[in-house]
Amino acid sequence: MGKRTTSALYILAVGLLAGCAAEGGEQVAEVAEPEAPAFHFASGTLELGDFDPDTLGDDLFDPCTEISAEEYAAAGMTGVESLEIATGYRNPDTNSCRADELRPKVSRMVTATKMNEEMASGKEGVVLAHPDSVVDGLFTQMDPAQDPFLCVAQVDTTRGSIGVGIAERGAERGRNDTCRLATENLERLFGVR
Repeated sequence: MGKRTTSALYILAVGLLAGCAAEGGEQVAEVAEPEAPAFHFASGTLELGDFDPDTLGDDLFDPCTEISAEEYAAAGMTGVESLEIATGYRNPDTNSCRADELRPKVSRMVTATKMNEEMASGKEGVVLAHPDSVVDGLFTQMDPAQDPFLCVAQVDTTRGSIGVGIAERGAERGRNDTCRLATENLERLFGVR
């Protein structure tokens, strides 16, 4: 048999087999894999999940450069600026940005850190809570002894924890539910597509 004949028979056999499989058999629906919960930014997808702080290395998510100004604006945040650039201080375990205040004396920042939920729960004085949220695994943390007017809503991702911190100053102290505000801000970032 020549190459042409073999090729033609192969194509015919594949066509017949495909026809037989579809004929009279049950319809097989394709099952789509469920999409892993994740933040979706133009720079890429940031999947929720566990990470090992000791092996993360330089792959810590950077919310200051990996989330665009347009994406922040879609989440209701403007004036986002790297704290490293603003202050000249660099912490190798944290990438932080500040954003415009929610209102006078109520500040917010976005942070990625190598401190996961397990580490946070082991810190003396830190109070963790797990509010209902559209962000699976979201937790809030406060350290009342250090700053009772600061709350961070945070979630572990495969590239470190990402969180939004809300702090009150001056006359605003004690007037806001900082954990609720932090949770809402992180949820808005999660909803950006």
